[in-house]
Amino acid sequence: MRFGIRFSLWSRAWSNANLDLIQHARDLGYSAFEIGLANLPQVDAKAIRQRAEASGIEIVSTISIPRDRALTAPDPAVRKQGIAFLKAVVERVRDMNCRLLAGMPYGSPGVFTGAGPTTDEMQRIAEALKETAEVAKAYDITLAIEPVNRYETYLLNTTAQAQALVDAIGEENVGLLLDTYHMNIEERGIADTLRRHSASLRYLHLNESDRGLLGGGNVDWRGVFNVLKEIRYTGIATIECFSFVSPDVPSITPIWRTLFPSADDLARDGLAFLSKGLGGL
Repeated sequence: MRFGIRFSLWSRAWSNANLDLIQHARDLGYSAFEIGLANLPQVDAKAIRQRAEASGIEIVSTISIPRDRALTAPDPAVRKQGIAFLKAVVERVRDMNCRLLAGMPYGSPGVFTGAGPTTDEMQRIAEALKETAEVAKAYDITLAIEPVNRYETYLLNTTAQAQALVDAIGEENVGLLLDTYHMNIEERGIADTLRRHSASLRYLHLNESDRGLLGGGNVDWRGVFNVLKEIRYTGIATIECFSFVSPDVPSITPIWRTLFPSADDLARDGLAFLSKGLGGL
């Protein structure tokens, strides 16, 4: 298993001003570095690739759909814009030499309709992501779809819902990103859910129940570690925490209290905690 850390532990939004964080993550002992692509014009793929290759660290990326390009929109023209956006993201990811695009390519954080997802909405999403996945496959890029808690989206809240979407897309380079922070809210048994969907698991976010220091909250870490050893998970597991409210995705980053002494403290303690619990994988 390789362990990763997300840029948002140190910064509000990605730009070239953050490039030194790539080497910093490597110096802290991480093998992977996650960059959010919400602010796509500021993502300098060439610079990221050069820094990552010089540091010997793997880049992973996450994305969500802009609100004005919703894949759920009844208007085909709007959906077409959303698909064009995702294809542009895939091109940028390719130029970063990144092989994993994860997160919410199906929707926008903080957008609600007052009801659950409709059959038509999910069909539109599946069709759009199938088209995106076909482009990604040509570049050996995997899409990892993340179910997110009910306070951030109405579309995919449980792993079962996300699995149904993966099955509907039906492409071999599409799987799941599962996050213990969201699972702690939505699933009845994190370990059992990981085991049940292990065949589709492509990426992990290992976070505490409050996004604070790992091991001090409500996540059943013993159960998580045991099942990851049982299924022999050898992908990337990333800590995704936020030190600031992001201007790009404010609806999912509102933390109004101090959850850890410093960003570096959380990164160091988190890596030590995961390494101890998952040693040997």
